[in-house]
Amino acid sequence: MVKILIGDDHAVFRRGTKDVLQEHFAPLDVHEAKTGWEMVTLASQGKWDAFIMDVTMPGKSGTDLLEHLRTVQPATPILVYSMHSDESYAVRMIQSGASGYLNKATGLDDLIGAVRSILSGGEFITPAVARCLIERMRTKGNGRPHEALSNREFQILRMVAQGESLKQIAQELCLSANTVSTYRTRILQKLKLHTNAELTRYALEHSLI
Repeated sequence: MVKILIGDDHAVFRRGTKDVLQEHFAPLDVHEAKTGWEMVTLASQGKWDAFIMDVTMPGKSGTDLLEHLRTVQPATPILVYSMHSDESYAVRMIQSGASGYLNKATGLDDLIGAVRSILSGGEFITPAVARCLIERMRTKGNGRPHEALSNREFQILRMVAQGESLKQIAQELCLSANTVSTYRTRILQKLKLHTNAELTRYALEHSLI
């Protein structure tokens, strides 16, 4: 029996994804997690055939969650299934160890194909994601400023842009407030910005939030 863990903070997406998988991959044992920490806890319990995770969830999320799942279950393939644009997230998630990246706006056939691919030991790259990867290689060193940020910097950029305070970010990421402040300063310098308002505007213009 195939065993899959779905991590998504939206119950409708979890239920819809579960129903689709059960229709096409029976017999199937599907479990659900609504937060990043819950997903990590479940992932560490037993053997899984695949993980399907959203980019943004309460608690641990994004590349932070992906890398943690890779640590506790290094052999389990991970499909990132997100509303975020391919251009903004796909390359970063794949570079961090995802077996595939799929936008939730795509059809169900792509979801079924992606799951089949990663369950068979392969990867799933849509034409849109392939174009992003090629473009990133061609413009290496000359891409958009946020593409040069580390995964942690990119994570904090999004959190600040969404209005979280340095104290909130520190608590959520288990970092000191001084460390988060240092990250924020470094991000502003790399993006050539000066204020949180400018950072938020930048994130919106590039579909990062």
